[in-house]
Amino acid sequence: MESSALPSPPGLQGPAPEPQPAAAAGTALAGWLRSLLAGALLLALALVLLFWSLPAWGANDIVVLQRGGKLFENHCAGCHVNGGNVIRRNKTLRRQDLLREGVKGPAEVARIAAKGKGQMSGYEKVLGEGGADAVGAWVWRQAELGWPRR
Repeated sequence: MESSALPSPPGLQGPAPEPQPAAAAGTALAGWLRSLLAGALLLALALVLLFWSLPAWGANDIVVLQRGGKLFENHCAGCHVNGGNVIRRNKTLRRQDLLREGVKGPAEVARIAAKGKGQMSGYEKVLGEGGADAVGAWVWRQAELGWPRR
């Protein structure tokens, strides 16, 4: 049995020509630029995802959130363990309960922490300057995250 080989199309016979040095440099530069662009896009995406859900009023400052967490642990966690409420069970710091009570953001949480509400006393002096705002930012962030356990 004879094998019949298909004829090569005209102009494609023989080995492929070697790339010219200028073409190779252009290809390498294009690949490098694509890699740089991809890296920049990934960095931008990571930053957007990192800061997207943080409050827009400036509480995304990690120092404020850390201070708020420490103040909460020192002055609030006795009654509000993991966002709950050991005195009035339906008055928790969970997002759905805060919204039900008309608390719609960290500034309102800060006002309650400072001035008090209902049976809860205000803690403005104990929390110090900016402390109520820091606690408000931290509590709101925890509420958004569902009060994750540490």
